[in-house]
Amino acid sequence: MFNSNLSLFIIVMKKVFRSAALLFLCTTMYAQDISQTMSMNLQNVTLKEFFKNLEAQTSFSVVYRDIILSENPDVVVSASNRPLKDILSQVLEKHGLSYKVSNKTIVIVKAEAQAPVKQRKTKKISGVITDETGLPVAGANIVVKGTTNGTISDMDGNFSLEAAPGEMLEISYIGFLPMEVKIDNKNTFDILMKEDAQGLDEVVVIGYGTVKKRDLTGSVSSVKSEDLSLAVAPSVAHALQGKAAGLVISQNSAQPGGGLNIQVRGLGTEIGGSSPLYVVDGFPIVELDQPSTTNERMDAGTQSVLNFINPADIESIEVLKDASATAIYGARGANGVMLITTKSGRENERTQINVTVENAFNVMTNFPDFVDGATWMTMYNEAQVTRNPGITPKYTQEQIENTRLGTNPYMYPSVKWNDVIFKNMAMSQRANINVQGGGSRATYYMSIQANHDSGLLNTRKVYSYNNNINNWSYNFQNNIKYKLTSTTTVDLRMNAQIRNNQGPNYNTSDLFNMALTTNPINFPVTFPAQEGDTHIRFGNAILSGDNLRTNPYAYMLSSYKQTQENTLNTSLKVSQQLDFITKGLSATALVNFKNWSSNWYNRTIEPYYYRIKDGSFNPSTGEYTLERLGTSGTDYIAQSDITKDGDNTFFLQFTLDYQRRFGKHNVGGMLLYMQREYRNAVLPNRNQGFSGRFTYDFDQRYLAEINFGYNGTERLAKGDRFEFFPAISLGWVVSNEKFFAPLSKVVSSLKLRGSYGLVGSDETGPEGSPHFLYIDQVQVTGDNRPGATFGEDLNVSKYGPIVTQYAVQNAGWERVKKLDLGFDMELFRCLSLTFDFFYDKRYNILLHREAWPQSLGYDSAKPWSNKGKVDNWGYELSMNYRKQFNKDLAVDFQGNFTYTQNKYVDYDEPLYPYTWQTVTGKPLSHQTGYIAEGLFQSQEEIDNSPTQNLGSTAMVGDVKYRDVNGDGIINTEDKVMISEYGNMPRIQYGLGMNIDYKGFNFGVFFNGSAMRTLMISGITPFGQDDYNVMQFIANDYWTEANPNPNAAYPRLGLTDAQTANNTQPSTYWMRNGNFIRFKTLEIGYRFKHARVYFSGNNLFVFSPFKLWDPELAWNSYPLQRTFNIGLQLTF
Repeated sequence: MFNSNLSLFIIVMKKVFRSAALLFLCTTMYAQDISQTMSMNLQNVTLKEFFKNLEAQTSFSVVYRDIILSENPDVVVSASNRPLKDILSQVLEKHGLSYKVSNKTIVIVKAEAQAPVKQRKTKKISGVITDETGLPVAGANIVVKGTTNGTISDMDGNFSLEAAPGEMLEISYIGFLPMEVKIDNKNTFDILMKEDAQGLDEVVVIGYGTVKKRDLTGSVSSVKSEDLSLAVAPSVAHALQGKAAGLVISQNSAQPGGGLNIQVRGLGTEIGGSSPLYVVDGFPIVELDQPSTTNERMDAGTQSVLNFINPADIESIEVLKDASATAIYGARGANGVMLITTKSGRENERTQINVTVENAFNVMTNFPDFVDGATWMTMYNEAQVTRNPGITPKYTQEQIENTRLGTNPYMYPSVKWNDVIFKNMAMSQRANINVQGGGSRATYYMSIQANHDSGLLNTRKVYSYNNNINNWSYNFQNNIKYKLTSTTTVDLRMNAQIRNNQGPNYNTSDLFNMALTTNPINFPVTFPAQEGDTHIRFGNAILSGDNLRTNPYAYMLSSYKQTQENTLNTSLKVSQQLDFITKGLSATALVNFKNWSSNWYNRTIEPYYYRIKDGSFNPSTGEYTLERLGTSGTDYIAQSDITKDGDNTFFLQFTLDYQRRFGKHNVGGMLLYMQREYRNAVLPNRNQGFSGRFTYDFDQRYLAEINFGYNGTERLAKGDRFEFFPAISLGWVVSNEKFFAPLSKVVSSLKLRGSYGLVGSDETGPEGSPHFLYIDQVQVTGDNRPGATFGEDLNVSKYGPIVTQYAVQNAGWERVKKLDLGFDMELFRCLSLTFDFFYDKRYNILLHREAWPQSLGYDSAKPWSNKGKVDNWGYELSMNYRKQFNKDLAVDFQGNFTYTQNKYVDYDEPLYPYTWQTVTGKPLSHQTGYIAEGLFQSQEEIDNSPTQNLGSTAMVGDVKYRDVNGDGIINTEDKVMISEYGNMPRIQYGLGMNIDYKGFNFGVFFNGSAMRTLMISGITPFGQDDYNVMQFIANDYWTEANPNPNAAYPRLGLTDAQTANNTQPSTYWMRNGNFIRFKTLEIGYRFKHARVYFSGNNLFVFSPFKLWDPELAWNSYPLQRTFNIGLQLTF
């Protein structure tokens, strides 16, 4: 499948590049002569319409400022084979306009009568015009004030003309503030143009459209490409951490390609799906469309869509959060929507080529430390004796000393498995080339990126493979837009991804966990090779009977897996203006196809295990005899067959848009039809629906918007499949009121807004819930069915059917009622503030009827019902300060803060004897356990306390628990909510700063989480498998010699029967999980065509939790401190 898809991909890419090359040649051909003849017949059209017709019939592009054009439809042209310059002069003179021509660009300017001047002595002057970022401004209009003497700047911003000292140059260009420069004795001028902030009001992408930020009434967070780190992060999700208010991102693994959990406004539901809907260039993608991962070696975690998008290709990311912004997506907007727009070409700009190369050094940090062999043996003896006084310790003092001194590392091993399994550093590389530009008809953006990531596993090529993590990925992006006519545009976007992942055939967290499950003294890593050996002699020991222990190093080397994946995502959009029907009307058709395929295989080999034969060690000579353990070991590698998988998605969308202004009234509307089919099995998943939007703006002061979605899903029965999801939002631009004028110098902009609406989700229900909710499922074959055995010899068995799922009665959509109130404010024209308060009431969540008695025969088919309810509320604040002090110095401060809180309103629980045993009314993310009241200090205290029936007999130094229900017994009925905070933080925030001074740039960014609680679990030492001991336990544990009541670890023990009391979830193991991370530091310098930079990621973490990284489980693939060196070239 992979080879066939790859061949198809190569053929398609060849055609795309050929088409792109043809378009490029067409748009860069030398302009037609201004004296060419042409025919044109126009009656009562506007100047803009005249210019569009001119562009459609020639290769010229027309540049002008809106403010100098009349809106009156008074242009009449009736010409047959007349010179273009004559037609232009005829039309423009009537409107007091003139024109300049440079190459293929016609610049429209005001015609000014040349003032009578005295005889002047002119000279030739020249200069270059750039913007605030240092890029050339092409097509700027330069005129000697009071004359018609002028020119325009070329593609490099250069210009030259004749002028006299003392005269003034007027420079103007669309989107920039006009300026004047006095001519002095200099002959060359460097002119810096500043953007017109009012003329270029920021455009925000919303559902199926765009809107100026000043007209926005919904709650949308926008992150532009320049707001992301200059040095590209490993993935888009990493780059977004802390950058957008309302976007909660938590990391569960730092393995290359590992997953992140992403929620919009926190955890809206833990019962159903909580991932947002992703829309890439207008094409919706849910997590279902992505492979959850076919590679078993990946740490657990969602494989976000964002992992597979090249960060360098992104133009902007918008996060839609409230009902007004998401209702238009109907059944798929309940969890928020993330709109990702990739870069496009630019009209009338010469080709720009950007090259980026980067090398990163990744250093492992914050992995827990474990004790050495001698310490482990000493603590083992103490754990043995402290629970059984008088027993002979297992390890003699001589053995402990020999281990401490390293007398013989094979007889007395002391292995630091961390050092054996993991390297201190790994490297990764990235290279990107993109081409961007365009002419008056066609624009193009093309890029290719290669990423290489290596892992921290300390492997080597022992067999025919090296199974360290070695991931290669390639991303191709081609965005081409072509104007077929002045009213018709075709937009082709193609993305191809090829990934080749190599590594071990196991979950890396299992390997990291072996640092705990394997103690340092049972066996050495390997024994020395002997003459004639063809294999490694791995150390090992017998666990019980024929069962061997696990040597982590041998386990690490014993398997290999290679996975190849490719994704082809292609969309074609045709846009047609319908002004001939009515002005402002347009239509768009979008067709998208996405195909993903994967194949993988693995190799395994059984290691040879050895141990020192009992009684063979000679202490005086150090000699010993090895014996092979059982039949362990093979000489040949076993290889699996290739396994294949794949899916595809087809998406079709039609929209009809209308936008028009009537005096002070601005009205707009949109109607949309969509259908989608996702297939990875015989039966596809399908969606279909209609959406619409109506907007109204009066005098840019009073704003209103109505959105709706009418969507259907196959999950529901006929007649119940479609649901209507409406929303309304209102806005008041207070700063545009006359009474606000006295405050305008301080509060330059103020807008109040609010929204309310209903959105839904058809992905309701937890994992394992049925897809078709209205169908009874009956098992008529296989095991676990009721039956009977009979006959004379009891040799006849008959089995009947069994119901495995009952149809959901009155099944329906999961719904959310969303309320949002907020404001947008700008102070002193440089400090922007945005605040939102939100309250979501989610209901009709699909869940199992836990209150349904199994005694009625529903054991194997517990009914499902749309019964769950969850409330989620909170507030967000974002701040941005940007100031260009002069041409050399610019400063940017940014910050955002998100607070979310939630609770179960209805979880349909069994009837418990005590209210604290329920989760209804409690937060979705919380900690449950016993209330610890310190450690027992005396036997008398134990005797006078409630009986703790938790699996072991309590002793002095063990954990003491509170008897919550007062019945004199500590059992599960005494478990309560011990923290209203869980692993999911209620608060997330980010703070950053960027400074640009001349060619230097400096940036820092911090992100953090608060109101978060961790539980230490799964780290108990010893046990029946003789687990290892973490160093923090050895540093501070309760002993009879030092009975510290505040010890970090209670009394030791060897078995569960001795320590079960202490390993219960309780406040004793609860820790503050707040942290702030020094996420990014970047220093760079920009030359004329290049930029060099150094950056560091995950440099430090500040947290009251010190044992390991507070964001991850202790045995997760650890975060790395990353140092990047990069070079960016621009041609």
